[in-house]
Amino acid sequence: MNKKYTDFMDEISSDELYEGLLAYGFFAEKLPPVFTAVPFFDYCKTVSIPFKTGWNEYITFRAMRNISISRLMGIPNPFKYQIVCSELKDNWDKLQAHFHNQTVGQAHRISRIHLRKEYGKERIFKMNYKKNWRTDGNPELDLLIHDKGTSRFIVKADISTCFPSIYTHSIPWALVGKEQAKKTVRKENEWYNRIDKACSDMRNGETHGLLIGPHASNLLSEIILTVIDKKLYDKSYRYVRNIDDYDCYVGSHDEAQRFLKDLEEALREFDLSLNHKKTKIVELPIGLEKNWKHQLNDLPKVGESGMVKYPQVNTFIDTALMLATETGNFAIINYAIKKLKNQNSLTMKRDWLQNDSCIWQRFILTFYT
Repeated sequence: MNKKYTDFMDEISSDELYEGLLAYGFFAEKLPPVFTAVPFFDYCKTVSIPFKTGWNEYITFRAMRNISISRLMGIPNPFKYQIVCSELKDNWDKLQAHFHNQTVGQAHRISRIHLRKEYGKERIFKMNYKKNWRTDGNPELDLLIHDKGTSRFIVKADISTCFPSIYTHSIPWALVGKEQAKKTVRKENEWYNRIDKACSDMRNGETHGLLIGPHASNLLSEIILTVIDKKLYDKSYRYVRNIDDYDCYVGSHDEAQRFLKDLEEALREFDLSLNHKKTKIVELPIGLEKNWKHQLNDLPKVGESGMVKYPQVNTFIDTALMLATETGNFAIINYAIKKLKNQNSLTMKRDWLQNDSCIWQRFILTFYT
């Protein structure tokens, strides 16, 4: 049975939320595992007095998204981030109620990348997780063929610089409504205002922007984006959202234009805007999976022994490098490395690494020399 959005939220206790965000969600996934906040989390458990509030600077670094584009990531002051996590923990029941109100009655789970518990893991968020069709389903097929017929177009839309554009004051707007939030904006002890202040303190007093990287930012953005989802779903649009990317299935070009208009209006209520460079209307049918994924899905080949041997790994890497070079998409390399890692843990013959000790360097040298 496919899980609803709130099923995933309700599975997480407030203590699990706090530990997941602070101990395992402080550093961006782009950083190597040597960076960990687990010792800091353990230290926080020994402290009885809350950390001092106030503004603090944060660290930024750039991480490659693909061949030519980098993304500015953030590492907050740990004490300020702890305050954000603590506020989210203390008000987790209210946030769960908010998510219930915004997603109740939806025929499918619109938001596809969100907080979730995974068996045997303390981390509660990953940008790329292994989908389970039993719990996640595949709503795209149902959206493609529906009770009104077959969709003829897919609208691909993207929020322009989503996290850096989120206004921290818009978090209370989403939680209690803009009118109520503005009436109580000076009441610092209101729970939603405390979350707002903790977010701006973490960014040195700035009210525009959430840091990209810490997992708390993904939860905070969902507070706003699920409200936008409800506005669009209530207008009978058939779509899914991956963080700030929208795929909407429509029957006509006019309906596609209406969706973009309504999406833009809903975003504007929270001072967000569309990235028109990434917005497009594509005529169907097209493959639901990216073509390069199809080409890599059957590789590397498993031999009769049940092992993946060196020549098959080498072919797989050659194919991934060729596709990445042709498309200019660095995500293909990330996908290939993860696929190899998973294969290695299950069936890959470990001696292939000794046959070519520079095999991983080929990925790097191809793109950085």
